[in-house]
Amino acid sequence: MEQYSNLSLVYDELMDVDYKKWADFVSTYFKDKNIELKYKKGLELGCGTGNMTIYLKKLGLDLVALDSSEDMLTKAEEKLRRERLRATLLKQDIRSYNLNKKFPFIFSFCDCFNYITNYKDLESSFKNVYNHLEDDGYFLFDISTEYKLRNLIGEKTFTLNREDICYIWDNYINEDILEMYITFFVKEGKYYRRFDERHIQKIYRVEEIIEVLNKIGFKEVEVFDDYKFKDYSQDSIRAVFVIKK
Repeated sequence: MEQYSNLSLVYDELMDVDYKKWADFVSTYFKDKNIELKYKKGLELGCGTGNMTIYLKKLGLDLVALDSSEDMLTKAEEKLRRERLRATLLKQDIRSYNLNKKFPFIFSFCDCFNYITNYKDLESSFKNVYNHLEDDGYFLFDISTEYKLRNLIGEKTFTLNREDICYIWDNYINEDILEMYITFFVKEGKYYRRFDERHIQKIYRVEEIIEVLNKIGFKEVEVFDDYKFKDYSQDSIRAVFVIKK
């Protein structure tokens, strides 16, 4: 079972995310600092099926978007075409890409870095960001918090039973690793097709993330609560980092 190998087929329908809220946070944050996004170059890491890619494009960014899943990138390309928008989509691993250019803005949404399950790779990923970010550039990303993964998801089973899609989603925690096993049944004509996905996420504490960022050379780090203009707290479900190089 591979992460996102079949999930792209149903990903958008099952994700309960207010992407507009996230985009409004991005827009307001930079507007309040009198920083213009329009016509500026941006890099998005882990773009998935392109939901935030579209919003970033509508903010006026000249965007390059990376993802390790070809299926997800195909969905993103289809969406951009429907919206009559253009972005450069590349199949790349966020731990090891080298684009030979720098950007004033780098983004990553929807807990992309939780999928990096050891500190060595996390450090490599942040070094890559540092090397691709212009001086005085901004890096904005989020993680699912320890509170969310341990208390709201870990050691729990979730189910969905609809006419067109059903799933059973089991979650197990081993120290700081969350393993998710999801069995889907998707209706195709008169029958249902089964596919299985296994996802692994690392439970990071905000303090650990800041420590790695500081080690790389990032010094100005702000942490917000779930794309709201309030400070992160211990019961936040998502921590949003905004870093200036």
